[in-house]
Amino acid sequence: MGKRRKGLKTKQRDRLREFAKRKERQRALTGQNPAGAGQNVEPTRRQHRHRTDEQTALLEASRGTLVQDPSSGLSGFVASELEVQRQEEVCAVATAESVATCGSGSSYGSTQKPTDVYLTATAVEAAKEDSGGLGAARRRVVMASMCLGVFLAALDGTIVTTLLDHIASEFNELPRISWIATAYLLSSATFQPLYGKLSDIFGRRPLLVFSNLVFCLGALVCGVSNNLWVLVLGRFVAGIGGGGLTSMCSITTTDIVPLRSRALYQGICNVFFGLGTACGGLVGGLFADRAVGWRMAFLAQVPLTLLSTTAIQLFLTLPKPVDAHKGVGRQSVPWTTKLRMVDWTGTVSLVTFLFCFTLVCSLYGSDLPHLYLIFVVILLSGSYFIYHELYVATDPILPIRFLENRSVLAASLANWFCMMGMMTTGFYIPVYYASVLNMGPTDIGKRIVPSFFSTAFGSLGAGYYMKRTGKYYWFLLAFCLVGVLGQVQISYVTPSISTWRQYCLYVIPGFGSAVLLTVTLLALIVAVPQRHQAATTSISYAFRSTGSTLGVSIGGAIFRNGLSSQLYSKLMPLQSPEHPASELLQIIEKAAHSTEWVHNEAPEFARLILIECYHYAGRYTFHFCLACMILATVACCFIVEYKLHAGIPRQERRGSAH
Repeated sequence: MGKRRKGLKTKQRDRLREFAKRKERQRALTGQNPAGAGQNVEPTRRQHRHRTDEQTALLEASRGTLVQDPSSGLSGFVASELEVQRQEEVCAVATAESVATCGSGSSYGSTQKPTDVYLTATAVEAAKEDSGGLGAARRRVVMASMCLGVFLAALDGTIVTTLLDHIASEFNELPRISWIATAYLLSSATFQPLYGKLSDIFGRRPLLVFSNLVFCLGALVCGVSNNLWVLVLGRFVAGIGGGGLTSMCSITTTDIVPLRSRALYQGICNVFFGLGTACGGLVGGLFADRAVGWRMAFLAQVPLTLLSTTAIQLFLTLPKPVDAHKGVGRQSVPWTTKLRMVDWTGTVSLVTFLFCFTLVCSLYGSDLPHLYLIFVVILLSGSYFIYHELYVATDPILPIRFLENRSVLAASLANWFCMMGMMTTGFYIPVYYASVLNMGPTDIGKRIVPSFFSTAFGSLGAGYYMKRTGKYYWFLLAFCLVGVLGQVQISYVTPSISTWRQYCLYVIPGFGSAVLLTVTLLALIVAVPQRHQAATTSISYAFRSTGSTLGVSIGGAIFRNGLSSQLYSKLMPLQSPEHPASELLQIIEKAAHSTEWVHNEAPEFARLILIECYHYAGRYTFHFCLACMILATVACCFIVEYKLHAGIPRQERRGSAH
């Protein structure tokens, strides 16, 4: 297979050279001279054969045409190879100049054969390390510490799914239990867009250390909490750090690894994120079922976070920035100057809007004082945020003007609706298992684990398909329908569901959602010019984060209102001299606050009715998730398909921009 692939690439390179020569002849006939066609290319400052120089110059002059011209009939990965070769050529020039100045004959660049035009990947990596990057051993330590942070951030986002029942029963706060998850998602969604700009101003390592320490503080507060609101505060603080752990890992990875290896490292980070998301429920269940209790699920994260912080502080070093105005690795810029570079107005207005909107969604239907005043704050803060980002901010925190692009808007909305349904489903499936099927946390966690494998396979499969075919539109729509079908079978779940279906319940929608998130991110990137790629990517992640927050909030409101409605409609008609209204109201009050009471202490005549009420409340919530997945599919229909190799220059510049 390897020889066959090598032969295929050789033929494709020959076709590239023929295509370049054909374009050169066409320019000659029209009187055009490509830039650089008459110059000698000396990547290693040695004398090369004349024919090699001529071919290299032709390829360099026609490279942009080759990548953009669909008439070449070349696959995307061949065009990508041209861009990688161009980067290696530039690195070769820099390395050769360094060797000539120092008079060294032992560098990688000096061992190339006379016929070699490009340096090998090893030589490029060595040149990067010699120029101020990390060594291989230090890089592995830093990557391991950042992957640990990503794992913990993802773990903390789902670890509460199997702890909610115990926490609600201990604090007697079931109606407000969704705040535990909402607080983490809200703070993560609010502060995650800030880290990219802040790391340019203050530096990568300070922001990584800050994220770890804040996350550690939040976990510590959760572990020592003695009431619901202290726990919610700890979750909010942990979300600030967790959002930074995930975003800063992606940013810093580009700084410390060769561009050619970046996709591999990013894939490893994604695996750790998916593993943490899938294992959160299982880990929480293991702690909740032990004598140590649910608090140890948070306290156990503290030493691991401190270990990651120590490794980053000791081993992470970065080269000086290319742009002089950036603060990466620069100690001479005053902190007051750095602070003035932050878009504080946009940040405050965005935080205010998100917090108030989530507050209304979470407490809808309850006795919330000053409700109309909160709606006014939502309207004013949201309107001012849009105005400020569009017309005032010179470096906006969220450049929403790019939403004028059809594919950017469609992909962002698809991400938004998908995350609303995906996170709400993942949050309330464990609640359904606990309240209706009377499962313990460990059993619930075991049934969540298969979703990790389906989401991982969905992401990797989508990436492999797009690499091989260069297409994604119909592939995306097909698996959006798969995700919809998966949500349909969840929406009509019954208490008599078989055991094997319990393990597979979230596999199909998880697979479809993973494909959607992977493909829409790529569709969003290739729809805009290279210089706007980072901004549009931040928009995508902002939509994902806010979708997660709003989804859990709205799902919680639907679940609470549905449960309350079912309890009153099914229990109050049982009023009789044997069961007076006061007794029934007391049963409703206790059932609405504790599922453990329903299964262990509720009167026999009402127990099955109470379980049925929880069943219908869960169904209402799952119907909302189905509607979100349908809307995500509709949004995907408006995405425009572009040639994937047209995004290669943007990908190359994205790596160098960080």
